[in-house]
Amino acid sequence: AVASPTVSRLTDTTKFTGSHKERFDETGRGKGKAGRVELVDTSGYVSGYKHAGSYEKKVSKPPQKP
Repeated sequence: AVASPTVSRLTDTTKFTGSHKERFDETGRGKGKAGRVELVDTSGYVSGYKHAGSYEKKVSKPPQKP
């Protein structure tokens, strides 16, 4: 089978943009479901919280100097 230039251009994953390019790895192989699903980090107490585990550090008092 001879591939046409149009098919070659449309199947070249290096030219994909936006979220489409996130569906493929560096070799052009599809990532499967991981490439289609937005994985959400739910470790914080509100969405978008980026400092999980930092509360104790903020509220603890610094050691007193003698």
